[in-house]
Amino acid sequence: MRITKSTVFLLLFMFLFSAVSYSQVKTKSSSLKKPAAFMIEWNFSYSQPLPNMMGEMKEQFNFKNYGVKSGFGSQVYMKLVTNKKGTIRPYITLGYDLFLNSDNNNAYIPANILKVWPADSSVATSVAGKSKMFLHNFSAALGFEYAFVNKTKWTPYVNFDFGLNMLFGTYRQTPASTSTEVSYTYKQAPRLGIGLGAGINGRITRVFGVAFGVKYKLPNLLMKDSKLSTEVNKLYINDKEDTSLSPNLSKDRNMMYLQLYAGVTFFIGKK
Repeated sequence: MRITKSTVFLLLFMFLFSAVSYSQVKTKSSSLKKPAAFMIEWNFSYSQPLPNMMGEMKEQFNFKNYGVKSGFGSQVYMKLVTNKKGTIRPYITLGYDLFLNSDNNNAYIPANILKVWPADSSVATSVAGKSKMFLHNFSAALGFEYAFVNKTKWTPYVNFDFGLNMLFGTYRQTPASTSTEVSYTYKQAPRLGIGLGAGINGRITRVFGVAFGVKYKLPNLLMKDSKLSTEVNKLYINDKEDTSLSPNLSKDRNMMYLQLYAGVTFFIGKK
């Protein structure tokens, strides 16, 4: 099924609507109603790459996409509550995402060596073997969150953040002819990106709770770049339009993914 940007925003809206509706359930525990002064949220996530990022292994070599199909990660949010109602929460977030793909039938660099990248058309001509793709993203961002505080222990919220993403990766293949694994490195690529999210905090005790949410992320919105590499088995992400490097780089390539997360929240102090 093809996932479009409209589908992503519809999912975000439906999640927020459901969270707000659920929050109308009353609770008698008045000790859980007072906003905390500071919150630490630790989440674990599953990320679904969207079109332009998601694709078959070989498609990374012709710059059609990034050759990944699924992702996993973890994020920490440190939220400062700045008003007495507890609705305004600027925050800092740190995170890590790992995106993966594997092919148990094919290897895509026949000569087992890349002397120049972008390479000639022989790359992605498959031979028998196995291949794996690992794409990493370490992120640090500043954000703003608005919470829909109510008379229950469930608090829905929406948020937005902007920050730095450090992208790098590894492609590994094991041709059947040699049975030896060869590794190729995607060099570190700093990029600026955004995240749009919606979620809900559930307060179980005065200091402890749970969190659930969804986030739409574009990690390489700004600072795109494309370069020629002449180091053996070293590659660049190459996400900026540059037909002088390759005719396949005819437009900028945006990464985007939908992140579903669940975690725990620690409530510190009170307003």
